[in-house]
Amino acid sequence: MKRIFWLLLFGLISIYSYSQDSKGICKIEVTDISKLISFGYLVGYTAEFKNNSNKTVDGIYWTTYYINNNGDYIKTETDSFNASDLIDPIQSGFKKSLVRAPKIKNASKLIIVINKVHFTDGTTCK
Repeated sequence: MKRIFWLLLFGLISIYSYSQDSKGICKIEVTDISKLISFGYLVGYTAEFKNNSNKTVDGIYWTTYYINNNGDYIKTETDSFNASDLIDPIQSGFKKSLVRAPKIKNASKLIIVINKVHFTDGTTCK
């Protein structure tokens, strides 16, 4: 019984110690990041953005920092989400998951920092 307790405790500690340090602005937050790593490459990730503001979001611009197991930065990329006729904007209180396929060698973690948010009323927040 004691062994099971220690295994569970170790599992919980390891989950929380590798949490993401992503940063949101203007009440737009990164709520979850799921990664797909294969043969030493980060081949894809899904980022979930939540709109906690009282406006509708039609554009999010962010920087992604790719990091290896040692904590060294491997690469930095800028990316964006833009609503269109085919892609709905993010309503107040809702979430949207976005999938990206960067194919970065030796990247095991990533951090997303939101730089700018554009709202449907024409305002921008940095």
